[in-house]
Amino acid sequence: MSTPSTSTNSALESLAEEIKCYSLPYGALGFVSHVLTYYTIACLWYGRKPLWPFSRVTFNRFDLALGGFGLLISTLLTIVTIVRCKDTWELLVIAIWKMSMSLLNGVTAVHVAGLFIMEKIRLKRARKRKRREGSEASDATIADTAGHEQEGSSGGDVEKGAAGSEGDGGDSDKQQEAPIDVVVDPMRHVFWWIILYVPGMFAGIVGVMTLAVKNIENKAVLKLTAGFYTVVGTGVLVVVAGLLYRIRNAEGGTGKKIVFGGLIWVVATFSILAVFYSDWALGMMTDNITGLPSGDTAALYWTYWISKRLPMFSL
Repeated sequence: MSTPSTSTNSALESLAEEIKCYSLPYGALGFVSHVLTYYTIACLWYGRKPLWPFSRVTFNRFDLALGGFGLLISTLLTIVTIVRCKDTWELLVIAIWKMSMSLLNGVTAVHVAGLFIMEKIRLKRARKRKRREGSEASDATIADTAGHEQEGSSGGDVEKGAAGSEGDGGDSDKQQEAPIDVVVDPMRHVFWWIILYVPGMFAGIVGVMTLAVKNIENKAVLKLTAGFYTVVGTGVLVVVAGLLYRIRNAEGGTGKKIVFGGLIWVVATFSILAVFYSDWALGMMTDNITGLPSGDTAALYWTYWISKRLPMFSL
C-alpha cells in the first residue's frame, strides 16, 4: 500500500516528465511575465507608454510592427506547445489559456497603434483641406479686389495680395510641417477584446484545478489552492452582499446595472488571480518554482517570453 508521501512523489515525477512538452512561462518567471502583460495592456488601454506611463503614446508604424510581430510570434509558439502537449489535456487547455492572453496582448497593441495612425491620417487630411480652402479664399479675395479698383492701384494691391498670399502660404507650410498632436481614448475601442481571453481562461483553470486535485497531497499546492479560493470566495461574498444591499435600495433599472457591474468585477478579479495561481501552482507541482525551462525547450521559451514584451516598447 502506497503512503501519501510516495503518492505525492509519484504525481510530482509524472507531471515533471509531462511538462517537458510545455514551453510557456510558469512559476516565478511566468508570474513576472503575466504581471508585465497585464501592466502593458492596462497602459495601452489608457493610451500611455508602458515604459513611461506619465506620457501619452504617440504611435507610429513602428509600434504597429512591434505589436504585429509580437502577436504573430507568441501565437505561433503557443500553437507549437499545444501540438506538443496534445497527449496531456490539462497542459493543452492551459496552453490555450495562455494563447488567449497572448492574443489579447498582441491584438490590443495592434488595435491601439491602428487607432493612433488612422487619427493622425485624419488630422493630416483635415489640415491639408483647411490649407487648400484658405488658399482658394485668398485667391477669390484678390480677384474681387482687382475687379473693383482702378488698374494702377489694383495692380499694386494684387502684388501686395500675392505677396501676402505667399506669406500665408509660407505660414501654412510651417504649420503643415509642425508635428501633429494625436489624442485618442483607446479604452472604449479596445476593451472588448477581452472577450478573446475569458473563454480560454475558464478552459485553462479547469486544467490547472484538475492537476491541483491530482497533487492535492502536496502541502504547498494545498495551501496555495486554499488561499486562492479564500480570496476569491471572500471577494464574491462581499460583492454579493453589496449588490443585495444596493438592489434593495435601488429604483428602476439601477439594480440591473449594479448586478452587471458586480459580475464584471468578479470575473475580472478571478481572471487576474487565476493566472497568478496557475503560475505558482505549476511551479510547485513540478518542483520548479522558478519556472526555468529545460534545455530542449529553452529556445522556444525565451523567444516566446521576449515576443510578449515587444508591445512594452510602444512609443
